[in-house]
Amino acid sequence: MKKLLLPFFVSVLSVFNSCTNTSIDDETAANLPQSYDVYIAGRENSKACYWKNNIKTDLTGGENLMPLEIREENNNVYVTASLGVTPTSFKSVHYFWKNGAKTEIKQYLGIPTGAQNDITAFGVNNGDLYFAGYVENLTPANPNQRYELCYWKNGVKTLLYQSQYIPSAEGLFINGSDVYVSSLIVDNNQNVDRGYFKNTTFNSLGQPNYVFNFAKNNNGLHLLFQKNAKYYSKNITANTETMIGNYAITLPFYGKIASDAGSNDLYTTYYNQGSDYFKNNIIVNTGFSSLPYIQDLFVLDNNVYMIKYSTSNNAYLGKVFINGVETQSINGTQNGTVNYTSTFNSIYVVAN
Repeated sequence: MKKLLLPFFVSVLSVFNSCTNTSIDDETAANLPQSYDVYIAGRENSKACYWKNNIKTDLTGGENLMPLEIREENNNVYVTASLGVTPTSFKSVHYFWKNGAKTEIKQYLGIPTGAQNDITAFGVNNGDLYFAGYVENLTPANPNQRYELCYWKNGVKTLLYQSQYIPSAEGLFINGSDVYVSSLIVDNNQNVDRGYFKNTTFNSLGQPNYVFNFAKNNNGLHLLFQKNAKYYSKNITANTETMIGNYAITLPFYGKIASDAGSNDLYTTYYNQGSDYFKNNIIVNTGFSSLPYIQDLFVLDNNVYMIKYSTSNNAYLGKVFINGVETQSINGTQNGTVNYTSTFNSIYVVAN
C-alpha cells in the first residue's frame, strides 16, 4: 500500500491552504475547519482490514473475506464482511466485527443450520445493532409462509413479511424509534412489489425497478429508487418524489444516496457512472478519468470523501479523495477471474 509522505491531516490541510483543484466544481473549495477521523474498510493481501486516518488495523479471521461497510459510533468500530469476491458483487453479510472481535452472522441472529438466508442490510444506533434480510422457516405452519423478511435488533427478530417466494432487504435506517427497511416482496400469486417498511407496515413505491438505501438531511428522510431507467428520491417525511438528474443508465442495479446531515443537500452515485455524481439535481464531475468508478461517497460538513478505483490491465487501483485531493491509495493484483487482493470498499467519517 502506498502511504503519504507527510502525516495525513497535515498533508491534506497544506494542500487546501496552498491551491485549489478546479476539476471538481465547488466541492473542492471547501476546507476542513476541524479535525475528522476517516475510516476506510477494505482488504490488503486478501485479508480484511480497516484504516483510521491511514493507519491500518487487520481484522482477526479476515482472510479471504470482503468488507462491505464500516461504521463508527461512540468510539466503537463496526465492520461487516461477505464471502463475495468483489466490493459490489455480493451484499450478503456473513460476519461482522465490533472493535476487532469477529462474529458469524448466522450464529448471532440464531439462524438454524440448513436454513436459506440472505442478510443484506446493516445499521447501528445508540449501540444497538440492526440487520435485515430474509430467512427460511424450516417448519412453517403454512407452506405460503416459508420465507420470512425480517429485521433484527441486537439479535431479536421482528417479522415483516412471509411468502412462499423469496423477498429481499436493500437498505435499513433507524430514525428515532422507527425502523425503515427498503425491500422487494413477492406475494403468493408471484406479484412483485418494491417499497419500504416503516416498522412493520409496508409502503409501496408504485412498481419501481429497484430500491436502494436511505439518507436523512434537514428536509426529511429520503429513499433512492429507480424506475423507467431513471433515478428518483422519495422524501418519506414530505411524501414527495424528485427525479435525479434525468440520467438514463443501461445497468441501473446499484446506486447510493448520501446526505450531509446538517444541511439540505443530497448526493447520489450511480453504478458505472463513476466520473460524475449528483449534488441534489446538479451533476458534479469528479475528474481523475483514470479512475472511472466511484466505490463509495460520504459527506460531512460540506466536505466530500470519496473512494474511486479502476480495474484495468488485471490490476486494481483504489484512491481516497477529500474534496478532490488524494489522501490514500492502494494497489491490488488480480487473483482469479474477478477477485483482487487489495481494495478500498467503504468510507465513513466522524468529527472529533
